[in-house]
Amino acid sequence: MLDNHIIVGYGKWAKKIVKFLVKYRLTKSLIIIRKKKVFIHYPFYKKISLRTFNNDIKNYNSAHICSDNKTHLRFFNLFTKYNLNFIVEKPLVNNLKEFNKLSKNKNSKFLVNYIDLFNPQISKVIKLTKINKNKQISLVYSNDAQKYKKKFELINVWLDHPLSIILFLFKRFSKFKIKRYSRKMDKNGNYKEIIEVFYKYKKNKFIFTVSNFEKKRRAIEIEISKKKSTFNLDKNSHFTKTAFYNLYSNLKKIEDSKFRFNNQFHKKILIEKNKILKSLK
Repeated sequence: MLDNHIIVGYGKWAKKIVKFLVKYRLTKSLIIIRKKKVFIHYPFYKKISLRTFNNDIKNYNSAHICSDNKTHLRFFNLFTKYNLNFIVEKPLVNNLKEFNKLSKNKNSKFLVNYIDLFNPQISKVIKLTKINKNKQISLVYSNDAQKYKKKFELINVWLDHPLSIILFLFKRFSKFKIKRYSRKMDKNGNYKEIIEVFYKYKKNKFIFTVSNFEKKRRAIEIEISKKKSTFNLDKNSHFTKTAFYNLYSNLKKIEDSKFRFNNQFHKKILIEKNKILKSLK
């Protein structure tokens, strides 16, 4: 259990995290920062002033930044200043200029929520990929319920997920190849997009698909000698075997977390993402 925890932002994703923390009583107290409003959410509800929060922040020991990307750097600096352990939702920052400012904080203790890396299924994937050197890994992210008003917005939002898995498994990015990209606008002015990106590492092949053309699916498929193994990343199970639980377990023991990557890990993802987006424009 965490002691005193802060959630920054209160959108759809943040509410899901708050519900999880409260339902399983994973924190003693929970405070939420929503734009210019601050309130205690758990174990009781109470509005407090920003002044009170600023005076009391030293009494909190962890946080989760779920707000808009443009606010990440500000709260990153704030929580580093007060020596909090914290989680940042991806993307960590929007550009290299922000990243360079962030990387000056050498003593920050944080995790980036590349949520699939905390999924228990990933440990099975790692085990299988280490044993077998000649394989093809396919990763699919699709959800036709996702709606985006801007071109490339779907890709910009989702690329961090497959890129974090590739970098975690192979430690570097090889030269990518766009196997497929298409988009169209529906009658409501929303963009439908699909992208397939291919990487090769000696005898290993990796291809990922991101799309909102197709039904909801989040899975990794590994093919070895024509035999396929599929790992469903959306599979629900006991709360102690979920990505959320593993994420917060790593936050509590952040000093020993294998997911507390150095800044170069996050920088490589940002650069690779920009390369892919640039190749589409």
